[in-house]
Amino acid sequence: MAKILIVDDEEIARMTLGDILRLEGHTVKAVGSGVEAVTILQQDTFDVLVLDLRMPGMGGLDVLRVVVDRLPELQVIVLTAHGSMDSAIQALRFRVHDYLLKPVTPVQILSSIDSAIERRNAEREKNEAGGKPAYIHFLPGGSCMDLNKRTITWESGGISLTPTEARLLGVLMQQKGKMMSHAELVHLCQGYRVDNEEAAKILRPVVSRLRQKLSVVPAWDEWIKNVRGSGYVIELPEEAESDQS
Repeated sequence: MAKILIVDDEEIARMTLGDILRLEGHTVKAVGSGVEAVTILQQDTFDVLVLDLRMPGMGGLDVLRVVVDRLPELQVIVLTAHGSMDSAIQALRFRVHDYLLKPVTPVQILSSIDSAIERRNAEREKNEAGGKPAYIHFLPGGSCMDLNKRTITWESGGISLTPTEARLLGVLMQQKGKMMSHAELVHLCQGYRVDNEEAAKILRPVVSRLRQKLSVVPAWDEWIKNVRGSGYVIELPEEAESDQS
């Protein structure tokens, strides 16, 4: 069972969702504003955050800007009646676990909660086992990509990756040489499903920023290839080595 914080300015929505989750045995706290949510998250620990986006004053994205980097294990489920492509892209940047549009059925929200808990438990097990690097890859030109630390370093410098960039590179490196569809990448990186057209729109600015960032890496040669209308593939020279220890 999980400890869950619900943030929604609609009282009926908070009460209904809280009742559903408590019946499943979860411990639930519900608040009606972003400011309250930030205050509580600074004082207490939660497994899952169920967050509305559009609220008076401090909105859901503002909450994520404040807490997401401080609470890396917190699993975030966005639950909104005002979904848009822009908010979905923002959610991808903030590593949300799921992005759901109201109204949702109890089955949908419980399935998302269960998936978030599984992800949280897997991250805890990894940390308890000693926090082994998720993936270390040695790239052409003598640079080293550590996806656990979210860095690419070389003798004279280095760059940092956002959580989303690191997850995207990790998926592509695991499937090196294989085209991954836009929908597959969004699902594997963020945990939620959208169609390929919508996924392409979500990924396009992320990949563009990542390519720009990677352009300073020694021997960079546009390793991330766009397969028009389908997805992306990462192609490295054969001499590049990787280590998954």
